[in-house]
Amino acid sequence: MANSSIRVLKAGVSLIGLPLVLDSIYQRRVEGLREYQLRVPILHKQTKTGQRAAVEPTLRHPLLLKKNIHFNVMKEYYPMYIAGRTRKGDMVYYEEMGRIDMPKLQLKGVTVASLLDHYEASTIFAFEVLQPEEGAQMLSVFDAEGCSFKELKGDAMKFMKTASSKMQANYADRNCGVMIINTPSWIARGWKALVKMRLFSKDTLEKTKVYSKEETFKGLLEKVAEEEIPVKYGGKLCFRGGIGGEDNCRRWSTDEVRLRKWVLKQPQNANQVPI
Repeated sequence: MANSSIRVLKAGVSLIGLPLVLDSIYQRRVEGLREYQLRVPILHKQTKTGQRAAVEPTLRHPLLLKKNIHFNVMKEYYPMYIAGRTRKGDMVYYEEMGRIDMPKLQLKGVTVASLLDHYEASTIFAFEVLQPEEGAQMLSVFDAEGCSFKELKGDAMKFMKTASSKMQANYADRNCGVMIINTPSWIARGWKALVKMRLFSKDTLEKTKVYSKEETFKGLLEKVAEEEIPVKYGGKLCFRGGIGGEDNCRRWSTDEVRLRKWVLKQPQNANQVPI
């Protein structure tokens, strides 16, 4: 990795839980994955026509080799995906906070620990396969539409807290920004108040932007071209003719298809738990 300077973010101070939620969101997206730093170059093979075709590298990270029979379930009930690139060419990660269904996940046997492993493994795959170049970064977009404070309690909050504490050592150069979009009024009002109270670390304040539903598309345009913004958010990005409607990019983006194919072709992941 390019810059390995470690920054430790201060824990949020509780005010109806919002600093914890937002600082957790920020910390989760700038993690350093310091225990296993593997740079895998893109390999190529010669095709019959003489052209070079990319080959998926052999990944050896323990989390990528760990059994994950809940991959399809977690993708269904905890919507997170990569789709499109920023104007600078960085990956764009989306997470739909208001559509997280922890009861369904628990019913299917998903634990906070397995969700954390899934989250980390997906991040590793992104930087080792989807965009393995030195200095690659990611813009993280959290969609808060339909999100209530009640839904961010219990295991959903436990996941955020555990992910935050587990990622105390952060490589800030991996994160090019955090956007919280479609925010309900309680988050928008709380954020402005908390900024004035200086309850957040400098890094959090500098890299996190909060947008209301009306401001969302304009906010995304600051970082992402219209052609790279999912149709769901007012842009033009879609795949396979737009099948799936608003869930098109979530299910069919090139990045998501590559991740899904790689995970499901691993022998240990063959018997997926039905959705």
